Parts: sequence; structure tokens; C-alpha cells
Amino acid sequence: STPRRIRGTMSTALAHSRAYIAPASPGLSTRATSRRRVRARVAFTPMAKGQKGVRKVVQSGAGALSFNPGSVLSKMMNVTKNKINWKILDDAADKLDGELASQPILGLVRAEVTIRGIDALEAEGRGYKEYILLRSLGLKAWFTHATSRAGVHDPLTRCAVGKNLADPNGDFNIYRRVLAHAPAAAAGDWDEFADGLAGDARAAANALTDDERKTAKNRYDKSVDATAFAAIDDGVKAAAAVCARAQRGDAPVATAVALPWVDPGASPVVTHAGDSPAGDSPTDAAAGDADGKGEKDGEKEDSVESMFGKKAKKRNKARSAGTGSVAKSAGAAPPSLDAMLSQLAKKQQEPTFPEIDAWITKSGQATASEAVATALALCLEAPADAVVVAPSALFACAVSFDTGSLGRGRRIISPGAAASGKTEWGDRAVFVTFEPAGDGSGSAGGGGDGGTLAKGVASAAGAGCGACVCVVALGSVEDAVRAVRERAKI
Repeated sequence: STPRRIRGTMSTALAHSRAYIAPASPGLSTRATSRRRVRARVAFTPMAKGQKGVRKVVQSGAGALSFNPGSVLSKMMNVTKNKINWKILDDAADKLDGELASQPILGLVRAEVTIRGIDALEAEGRGYKEYILLRSLGLKAWFTHATSRAGVHDPLTRCAVGKNLADPNGDFNIYRRVLAHAPAAAAGDWDEFADGLAGDARAAANALTDDERKTAKNRYDKSVDATAFAAIDDGVKAAAAVCARAQRGDAPVATAVALPWVDPGASPVVTHAGDSPAGDSPTDAAAGDADGKGEKDGEKEDSVESMFGKKAKKRNKARSAGTGSVAKSAGAAPPSLDAMLSQLAKKQQEPTFPEIDAWITKSGQATASEAVATALALCLEAPADAVVVAPSALFACAVSFDTGSLGRGRRIISPGAAASGKTEWGDRAVFVTFEPAGDGSGSAGGGGDGGTLAKGVASAAGAGCGACVCVVALGSVEDAVRAVRERAKI
């Protein structure tokens, strides 16, 4: 659709419409005053066919001016130089409470400082774009998971709750809620952090009026009902029970949580396991138009602006993910996390974890988002003192706010770290991965490229650790377990 100006408050739902919210957008700053000044051009367009309301924010020009002049954020965030000056917060403590009312994104910044501390953030030196991308990925995972953790299974209610979470002026704004529960995370109690967010999601659901619920835009296929999300929760509990039974000295085991296809339209066809170490991506026909006629590469591709103002080609990510991309990188060292973030910030139109590229088609990203939330749920269900091996380094950093911890003595690490031979294994380890797996399975220490998953499992088993491999699967549990056993060589 034709780009149009954003005015007033942000209306898209981050958690359940898969929206990317750029903190420099006017919807997250105070209202414009009568004083005339230069404003950055900000526009939004639908990002996924069949899923109206999925938005990307594009910026050009003097993006930094979208922060109110003189505000803490305007002094902290240098969009032009892609830098963040965290130490500004030391000198602005008296201003923070007042500005939080008009700039909710400040809640995330303050939560970050509460969890990690200014010195650690300053030493890390992560760029503005990379930081916003990483936290957007993490917040999407946390709040989609929180809605499920709260037992909100009705599709329309989930969408309506997501809209309320994204409302910058609402009581349940995601940035303010993260700040409210940040002390729990800072204390290492990530279960309390998760329960707090789930309580917010439940409160948001209870506060809905009948009209808000009935008029909510359904981001899911019309055939999807509450039983689909309840089944996912049951699958997580069953997989967690398998992991809980793994003991030191036991042979590695595998289990799976099967996800239904919840995006509008038909599910992509996934072939049986064994054809590739990373699993197969959807076929071209299923990933193409609804009538099965896929487009050839280079045909009918519209140039659009990516979320950071760069030109990018709209493409069907599902067709470009999977074995082709993995094969190109085979034998080469995976890029670092910072390099991965830099690549995504430059090229990606809407933030997603690359390891679920194979789950995304033209019909949307709802299924992919549920997959990420399910993976997070599996990480949080890991036994105390377990080593949790995330689907990728990007995932581990995003969901743990770069702390490397999930509380109760649990460490969360990347597949590359698990395969390095340098990990100190305890009695139990939980490996979380996807089937099919996309590009990110190998990128930044992923689980599907070059046998990384198998090396990690072998390292854990060799140290006497009871390893459980949990796969979030699109398709049957049996096929997924068979596929991941081949990948993990167990």
C-alpha cells in the first residue's frame, strides 16, 4: 500500500502483529509543539501480504530529530553516528520519571541499566541500530510468550492484547512493563520476570471491552482457534518433562513440540527429514502465490525501504532460507554476533531471527513468531543448573538481555560455544533448535551448519552430561524427532 504519515500514537501491536517499532519514531516521543522544526520523514507500509497491520518503520534524513530536543533520549541516541551514550543517564536521573510519561521507550533504556548496569553497556559499545534490533527481537519473543504463559489462547483476544501492549499511552505499554519487572531479572529471577509479564498480559486481556475484542484485527488464519495455542502449551510441558528425566550419564535424547500453521493461507510443504542437515525449507510452490505459482527470482519484486532507510528487495524469505544459504557458508567460520546484527540492521526489512527464515512466507510471520516464543518457553522450562543451548547466539543474547543467564543456576549459551569444547557442562543440558532450520542455524554460531549441533551434543555427552535436544517443529513430532536425531547424530 502507499506509505502514509504516522501521526499521534503508535497503533500496531508489537507482540502479536509482528511489528517492528523504531524508538526514533514520533509515536514514541512527545507531541510536537507549535514551534516549527525539521522533522525526519517517517512512514510505514504493510510488511507481509495477508497480514495487514504488520508494519515497518522507515527513516531518512535527520532521524535523531525525532527525539525531542533537549530530552534524555536525544542526548543519548546519536542516530547519524549510530552510537549510544549510556553515561548520559548518570547525569539525568532527575529528569527520567517525568520523561517516561511521554517517551515510553525510556522504560526499556532504564530497564537495561537496571539489569546490566551503565558500565557494562558503555564497555559493550553496541551501535544504536544494532541495539534496537536486538531488543526488538527479544521483546517480541518475551511478550508473545507472556501472552501464552498467561493462558490467553483465543486468537482475537491475543491480537487485542498485543495492540494494548503496543499502545504508548496505555497502562500496559511493553516498555513500561519491562521496566516494572526489570528488578527481578537483575536479581537473576527470570521466572519472576516471565510471570510478571504474563500477569500484565492477563490484566490486559481482562481489561478488554467486548467491542475491543470483537473488532480486533485477526492476524491468524480464520481456521485457527484457542485449541491450537493450548496444544502448543501442552507440547512444551511434555517436552520439559522429557528433559527433566535426563540424568548425568544418560545417553542423549530428543523430543519435539509440534506447531500448527497459524498464518493466513495454507501451510508450506515440508519434506521428510534426512535430506539436509539443516532440515528442508518450504517448497517454491507453497511459498509462492496462493494458487501455487511461485515467482522466479528477480520477477515481480518491488523495491522498498528497509527499516533503516536502505533500499531492499521484497522477497519470499522462505525460498531463500534453508539448505541453499547454509551450503554457501559451509566450511567458513560463522560471523560474530556484532557482525550478524550489523548485517541484519542493513538488509532486513522487519526483524526476525534468521534461524526461522524457513518458516516465513508471503502469508506472514505469525507462525514464526509463535515458534520463537515456544523456543523461549522451552528455555525457561529447563531444569535448575542446566546449560541451555539456544538456537543461535543472537537468540541467547536477545532473550537474556545479554546476561547469559536464565536464573536458577541456568546458563544460556550459543550452539557455537557448546561445540567449542570449552564449555563447562554440569549434570544436564537442554539444546533448543528449529525444524526446519533457516540461515541462522549456522550464522553466529547456529545449530545446523557444519554439524554444530552434533558437536555440541557430543561435547555434552562426552562430559557425562545428560543432554536433551528439544526441537520446535513445523510438521509431525515423529518427523521432527527423526530429523533432529540425524542432525545431532544421536
